[in-house]
Amino acid sequence: MTDQFGSDETGKEPGNAPGFEPETETGALGHVDAFGQDEDQADGQVEDLQDVPWWKQPRVYIAAIALIGVIALLVIAQLNRNDSALEGAQENLPTPAQGSRGAVHEMEMLIDGKSAPIDFVQLTDQGSLIPPTDISRLGWYSASAIPGEEGAAGSSVITGHVNEVDQGDGYAARFADLKAGDTVTVKVDGESRDFTVSKDPIQVVKGAQMPEAVNDAVGENRLVLITCGGEFVGGTLGYADNIIVEATPVR
Repeated sequence: MTDQFGSDETGKEPGNAPGFEPETETGALGHVDAFGQDEDQADGQVEDLQDVPWWKQPRVYIAAIALIGVIALLVIAQLNRNDSALEGAQENLPTPAQGSRGAVHEMEMLIDGKSAPIDFVQLTDQGSLIPPTDISRLGWYSASAIPGEEGAAGSSVITGHVNEVDQGDGYAARFADLKAGDTVTVKVDGESRDFTVSKDPIQVVKGAQMPEAVNDAVGENRLVLITCGGEFVGGTLGYADNIIVEATPVR
């Protein structure tokens, strides 16, 4: 009979448990390190690695695999960028000519609760009215009337890009969706001035004669919005046509 401390009642050591060989000097386990190798085996592996050429070292293979992984990620990122680029859209937008008007400092447009800041632009040396390259912004032709100006001030002309290949759709893409009776608000130095769209947008081939309202400098004030539309032809034209919207002030 064996008591709880592992010796039998006579004080003799208990017999060995079945299937267990006692540790002997010749059969003792060697010292095992934290990684499960004995010291002699680990030393031998270190010596073997020192004899291996550098290009066959495991660390070289690991570094090469990591480099290949980085290159693969860069390629995938570039492919995703190309996939996300807007097809059939303008690119390499020209730089506008900066305009100014001492009486006005800032403008903003609101359509259906969505706003866009308005920069001041003027005609280029070639006679073109170029919107800001940031397509989330619009451009007011600063030689035209201040929106909402009283009297025979003529038209207030505001333009914007419909899209750009990397930026996506521009704020001015909303112009083509306006309908007669819709409201467009222009804030002039913080003062809101509402306009009612007088008729559905019209489409004019670029290079053709523009509607009279675009260049009116003596009639009653009205808002004229211009952007691109029609067929995408690329090149410097971008789109074949202009989309033009007219709106009258709410008095």
